[in-house]
Amino acid sequence: MSATVPEHQATPASRAAAFAETGLAAVLWAALVIGSAVLALTFPVYTSAASQAVGVSQTAGIPGADVLRLSGQVRALVVDDEFDPLPSTFQGLPAFDAAAVSHLMDVRGVLGAARLATGIAALLLASYTGLCVMKGRVDRLRAGMRVAALLCAVFVVLAVVAAFTDFSSFFAWFHGLFFKSGTWTFPAGSLLIRLFPVRFWELSGGAWGALVLLGAGALLLASRLTRAAQARLFASRMANNV
Repeated sequence: MSATVPEHQATPASRAAAFAETGLAAVLWAALVIGSAVLALTFPVYTSAASQAVGVSQTAGIPGADVLRLSGQVRALVVDDEFDPLPSTFQGLPAFDAAAVSHLMDVRGVLGAARLATGIAALLLASYTGLCVMKGRVDRLRAGMRVAALLCAVFVVLAVVAAFTDFSSFFAWFHGLFFKSGTWTFPAGSLLIRLFPVRFWELSGGAWGALVLLGAGALLLASRLTRAAQARLFASRMANNV
């Protein structure tokens, strides 16, 4: 059975390696939590619930059934493997033109990358968790979880501060990270903006932050449960050796 070297006996090189390992694991845990929170908001139930919660039908002047149908079509385009083409006209007026569809395809690409990155993080962490358990390095595993929880909390706090300080600037900065300038701005009266107004994105930002904090809490809980399980295992082994 392998033994963990006490912290006071570790060499500078081993301490640096442990610090790097914990940091990398924390980044992967945080990426998993943040990515999962983003992908959770792409479920059909969230799109319909959020649209109704912010009163899109009233602000856009569109019947509720049409709001749910059109927003659902947009959601399918950016997330689902199979989707129907968006209508070019609605109620005799322009609906989704080439620029809107092009932007939504860009969104599809970003979400696809997020899904891939989240999946890779999950696979790496599953392997890492198994390795830590087999090698008796549960303390290292727990350290990564705790640091990741802190990273997630700090990330949410910074995002909230930025959003409350100037949501429009924060919204523009966020889009600038993923999309080319001029490809994601549309007239206020366009159907895409009417279906997904600022209030929809404010609600989505809040929901995302809540999910990330929930994930951070789950990491802390997992860390404590892992510690308790480790303590029980150690006590059982000691009892068997007596």
